[in-house]
Amino acid sequence: MKSHSASRLGRFALSACIFLTIAANGFLQPFVPLFQFASGMTKAQVGLIAGLASGSALVIQPLLGAFSDRIDGRRSLMFTCGLIACFAYMAYSHALSLPAFLILTLLGANGFSFLNVASGVLAGRATAPSLAGRAYAGYRVWGSIGYIIISLSSGLYLALHASPHGQGLGRQSLLAIFMFGPLVFAGAGIASLFAPDSKRASGEAAPRAPWWHAGLPRDRNTRMFLLAFFLYSFAITGLYTYLGIYMKARGESPLWVTSTFTAGVVCEAIVMTRIGKIMDHYGRRPALAIAFLSLPIRLLLYVPATGPLWILLVTSMHGLNFGIMGAASVVFINDIATDADRGVAQARLAASLGLASAISPVVAGLLSQWIGIPGMLGALSLVAAAGAVVFITQVHESHPSPMSILERCPACLRPVARILSAPP
Repeated sequence: MKSHSASRLGRFALSACIFLTIAANGFLQPFVPLFQFASGMTKAQVGLIAGLASGSALVIQPLLGAFSDRIDGRRSLMFTCGLIACFAYMAYSHALSLPAFLILTLLGANGFSFLNVASGVLAGRATAPSLAGRAYAGYRVWGSIGYIIISLSSGLYLALHASPHGQGLGRQSLLAIFMFGPLVFAGAGIASLFAPDSKRASGEAAPRAPWWHAGLPRDRNTRMFLLAFFLYSFAITGLYTYLGIYMKARGESPLWVTSTFTAGVVCEAIVMTRIGKIMDHYGRRPALAIAFLSLPIRLLLYVPATGPLWILLVTSMHGLNFGIMGAASVVFINDIATDADRGVAQARLAASLGLASAISPVVAGLLSQWIGIPGMLGALSLVAAAGAVVFITQVHESHPSPMSILERCPACLRPVARILSAPP
C-alpha cells in the first residue's frame, strides 16, 4: 500500500516548485504579448505565436505524461523542462522575427506546462484522496503568492523607467524583464529534484496503450469536463492575451497594468486558501460551477470600462474564476485518475488547455482587429457561457463521498444548490 505522506523537506520543495513555476506567470502573462507587440509583431501575429506554441501541447504534453507514467518518475523531466523554459525566455532578448518568437515560445510554454502538470501529479500522489482538495490548494496558493511578488516587482521596475501614459512599455524597457525573470524556471527545476515522487504500488501497471490514446479519455464524465474546461480556457486565454494590450491602448501606465494583473491574483490567493477545505466537504462540482458561471459575467463587465480602476475591480473576479479553477480542475482529474495513469490524466487537462490556448489567441486577435477589443470580449463571454452550460448540464461530481449542500442551505436557495450539486 502506497503511503500518502511526504517529508517536511519534500513538502517544502513541492511548495517551492509550484511557487516558482506560477511566479513565472507574473512576467509571462502581462509582458510576453506586450514584448512581442513592441518588437514589431501585429496583434494577429501575437495571437498566432501564442496559438501555435500552446497548440504544440496537444502532442508534447501527452507524450511527456505517458512517458513519466511509464518510468514512474517526474523529477528529472521537471528539472530538464525548467532549464529549457529558462533559456528559451532569456533568449527573447535576441528575438526580432516571427519564427524566432514562435520557436522560443513553443519551448518555453511546454517547459512551463509540464512543470505545472507534473507538480499536480506529485501533489496528488503524496496526499490521501479525502484531503486532496485542501492539500493541493495549500500547495497551489504559494504559486499565487509567487505570481504577486514577481508581477509587482516587474511593474515597479518598469514604473521607475517609464514615462506617463504607458510609454515605458517599449521593447527596451521590457528587455530587463526577460533577462532576469526566466531564472525562476531554473529555480523551479532545481526545487523539483527534492519534491516527493512516491512510486506506485507493485500491482499497479502503467498503461500500455499507444501514446496517441493518451488524449482520448473513455469516461464520459471526464470528456464532458474537458470540453467545458476547453471552452472556459478559450475564453480566459483570449482575455489575458490582450488585456495588457487593451490597457496600453487606453494609455494606462505600466504600474496600472501590473497592478491589475496582480489584483486578480491576490483575490485568487485569498479564495484558494479557503476553497480546498470547502471542496473536501461539499465536493468539487459546487465550487467549479461558481467558477464557470462567473466568467461570462466578468468578460461582459470589461466592455463598458471607463478607466483603469474599473478594469482592476473587474479583474478581481479572477478570485472566483481561477482561484477556484486553478485548484479544483487538478483535484477533479486526480479524483478520477489512479497512480498508474495520473500523468496521462493531467496531461489531458494540459492538452485541453493547450488546444484552447492555440485557437483562442488567433481568433481573439482577428476579432480585436475586426470589431475592437470590447467586441472581442463580448464574443468571448458567449464562449464562456457555453462552457458553463456544458458543465452544469453534463458533468457529475468526482468526490467519492461529498456532504450535501442541500442540507446546509436555506429552503429558498435549494433549487440553486441542487443545480450546483448535480446536473438537472
